[in-house]
Amino acid sequence: MNRVIRFALCLCALLLTSVPAAWAQSGGGSPNAASSTATPAISKLWVAAGGAFTTVRGDCQTCEEDYPYRHGASLMADVGRRINERMDVGAELFVVAINTSDGRIRTFHVDAVAQFRPWVSQGFFVKGGAGMAFVRNWVDAVGPEAIFSKALSVVVGAGWEFRPAERVGLQVFGTQHAGAIGDLQTAAGSVPDVMGNFWTLGAAVVLR
Repeated sequence: MNRVIRFALCLCALLLTSVPAAWAQSGGGSPNAASSTATPAISKLWVAAGGAFTTVRGDCQTCEEDYPYRHGASLMADVGRRINERMDVGAELFVVAINTSDGRIRTFHVDAVAQFRPWVSQGFFVKGGAGMAFVRNWVDAVGPEAIFSKALSVVVGAGWEFRPAERVGLQVFGTQHAGAIGDLQTAAGSVPDVMGNFWTLGAAVVLR
């Protein structure tokens, strides 16, 4: 888990150091250059990458056990296109790995997402999307067996973006990913309608 956190910090540091340098080389760091040339076209690129704290809990239709809330670090990355001043669309990768006494739960969510700001002058945004999740070692409801499964993934969330009109910014966010794992076949029999919920609070560097 420490490796996940270190990777997120290194990624954020790399983005913060490389992008401002590239922007300065293009003339953005020189007042004279800015005044003597036309305003550059707004970039259509949308990238957000960062780290988060995630709480995970599993359940199933016939399970009588009250499964625990598990906590760990996660990574999030969005890559896509800026449609206009309010709307961004793209693909999101959400990765979380949590250690338990029965094994390590690894989950990868790949979703198509849209992020919308109702007010151009404000940083508040809402996010939603859907896609696929890939789950390994889902110990809740199935025990410590090494099970690999696909799941329908849905994500909803909201947050606040600082410097939304600038090329480099920062956002804080809260999201919920739900993974409908479905029926799992184990040594003890079939477990129907297995579900995983992932609640996340985090921060990310934003590039436009």
